[in-house]
Amino acid sequence: MRMLSLAVFAILALAIGASEKDGMMLLIGSASALAAVASMPRFGTSIFLSILSDLFAAETILFGLADIVSLTGYWPEAYADYSLPRYLPLATALFGVVIFGISHFPFVQRMLRITDPFFAARTPITVHPWPLPPMALRQSLYARINVIFLILINQFQVAIGVRVNFFYRAFGNAIQIPDEAHMGEFWHQLLWVFCPLVTISILAFLVEFYVSLNFVLQWRRWMTASYTSRWLLHSMHYQLAVRGGQTDNPDQRISEDIGGFISGEGGRGTYMNVGIYNYTIQAMSTATNLVAFSIILWGLSGAMDPTFFGVTIHGFLFWVAVLYACFATGMMQLIGRSLSGLMFRQQAVEANFRFDLARIREFSEQIALLKGEDREIDRAGRVFDDVFHTVQRIIRVRTFLNSFLQFYTQISAIIPYVVVAPFYFVVKKVDFGTFNQAADAFSNVNSAMNFFVNQYTGLAAFSATIQRLASFEEAFARARADEEKTPRIEIAAGGGPILSIPDLDLKLPDGRKLAHIGDLALIPQEPTLFVGPTGVGKSTLFRAIAGIWSFGRGEILQPPYARLMLLPQRPYIPIGPLREALAYPAASSTFSDEELRDALDKVGLAAFVGRLDESDNWQMRLSGGEQQRLGVARALLAKPDWLFLDEATASIDEKSETDLYRAIAATLPKTTIVSIGHRSTLNAFHKRRIAFAPRDGAPATVASVA
Repeated sequence: MRMLSLAVFAILALAIGASEKDGMMLLIGSASALAAVASMPRFGTSIFLSILSDLFAAETILFGLADIVSLTGYWPEAYADYSLPRYLPLATALFGVVIFGISHFPFVQRMLRITDPFFAARTPITVHPWPLPPMALRQSLYARINVIFLILINQFQVAIGVRVNFFYRAFGNAIQIPDEAHMGEFWHQLLWVFCPLVTISILAFLVEFYVSLNFVLQWRRWMTASYTSRWLLHSMHYQLAVRGGQTDNPDQRISEDIGGFISGEGGRGTYMNVGIYNYTIQAMSTATNLVAFSIILWGLSGAMDPTFFGVTIHGFLFWVAVLYACFATGMMQLIGRSLSGLMFRQQAVEANFRFDLARIREFSEQIALLKGEDREIDRAGRVFDDVFHTVQRIIRVRTFLNSFLQFYTQISAIIPYVVVAPFYFVVKKVDFGTFNQAADAFSNVNSAMNFFVNQYTGLAAFSATIQRLASFEEAFARARADEEKTPRIEIAAGGGPILSIPDLDLKLPDGRKLAHIGDLALIPQEPTLFVGPTGVGKSTLFRAIAGIWSFGRGEILQPPYARLMLLPQRPYIPIGPLREALAYPAASSTFSDEELRDALDKVGLAAFVGRLDESDNWQMRLSGGEQQRLGVARALLAKPDWLFLDEATASIDEKSETDLYRAIAATLPKTTIVSIGHRSTLNAFHKRRIAFAPRDGAPATVASVA
């Protein structure tokens, strides 16, 4: 639709430009034709950039039609002062072409692969745009409306800035001569031009501020939910952990990098407002500002164009601004080219340091018992050395960057006056008002061209954030690709109540063979005990049965619709109320208080019956034995068809272990129990015993069945 609309308008503009012999209209038509070609479906522009292209295409057609009306003499005479600048449709058409061009940069493509899913999501969202009532929208529609609105309001602010620029000329001329007439013009410009413009500008800023912050918050909320879901679903978090690779600190990538990617407010606080919002929507506003003030500056240069060696330099002020900005950009790149890599490394080493400190807190009891504090202090110091040296290098680079930037910023304030001053004081080609206007226009053009100079440090941090999120995405893709291209353990429904393993090879992530299980069948209602030395693959087999270990080859046939539960040696206990920790992974509301209290009582945790609503870090509060009792209590509540206990009672004394197995048998008479253990006392609770037999230099096998 965009391509067809632009093509039709381009033909119309070229035809009218030819008939009216108007060069500007021919340029508008040619630029529109280029934009139409760039919109061809086969070029496949990203969803996010297509929103921008759609808006600029609509503006090109709208502004172009207005220009055609004015050119052909149909613009109302009464509104002659409100005719649009002729460069507007040309600029918006060229913006569409520029978007097509930058979409092919590798850095931009990586950024857009992270961005596009949000603008394609069909998730419903409820919004409350005051004073309208709440309404439900698709996420993609909500995102599109916000982007278009924010670009339009930014363009409106540019228009206000252009009008303020012309105010400077009129205001400057009004104060140039101290007489009655000029005093009246002074108050008119101040009260009836400047004050309304400032009021409108402030209101526009506040609206943009409120809408943009809510928009980026919704965007972050969606991306956080998306990344969290993809990380956790299908045990991807476990797969990434066992596969290793470059996916360090996924928690930081979700908690900080997403916020940093969108708005620069990812929790670090150092590089505020340097996310994708700043580098797309606000960059578009900067580009619009650049075009508008470049036209003004070029026009003002007409009275000041100097002649060197008989050659007149047209647009002198504009070219000075361009050269000045190019010099600054080149210097910033020369000084700070290593900053992006250093920012990436800083994020990694800072996260590693936090993770090490968190592990000290998690294992504080074990460290205290082993008197390992000195070792931990030494380790923390060595880990922080990475942080220290990385930040030290960043400080050096940023010191040079900021030194140049401070010098450049201070000089930039007077450069326009220095450039224009000879034309005012010496050759007297401009009046005082034009002097002010030219200086303001020069400052605006220079500021727009220096957008990336002023944001250089933030851009380096933004680049590092994109690398981290992109590598996170690539880790997901690699894990899925590895599963598809390499043999894996498959879970399938069997034809009866038996859990059978016809022929299975268990492997490690690096491809080494761990164990071979052939023609093994687990019979319902027949408690089974797996025994064997540590490290031969017993726990790995349980994880394969649970569906989280895919490394290997073969098939596990599970009873149809059977509910399986695996209790590890060290259960996970979330922070929060005890009732939530007890019911996990179900919600506590699934069970009555009586059921929760009864489960605690049966596993020997009667002392905690009255503390169901108490919030704490139960992983640290409970002893190892109490944690395992809590794990068994979960099984009593869940009532699975098959219960696999991977040394789930190893931290409990033999008598208490006996009591727990009796409680399981009494409470879950229809549940099939399969255990891994080393104590001979467990034999009494299992009818069958399966031994893993290791062989020297070869994978273990199921050697005996008794």
